[in-house]
Amino acid sequence: MPKKRTLIFIALLFVISFSTTFFIIRSNDHKECSTIVKKEMDKNGIEVAKEEHVCKEKYSF
Repeated sequence: MPKKRTLIFIALLFVISFSTTFFIIRSNDHKECSTIVKKEMDKNGIEVAKEEHVCKEKYSF
């Protein structure tokens, strides 16, 4: 009987591990990310370009 429980436990552990790995890979795709360039004037009147990396992801791993 303990052999059957061990096999069920290993199978369940495998399914949970696979599901977690699949979720992390699918959620961390950077498809919704973009780079925005903002031009601003500094205190000396010189125009400076600043780049911002913007992501709209729910989860970031």
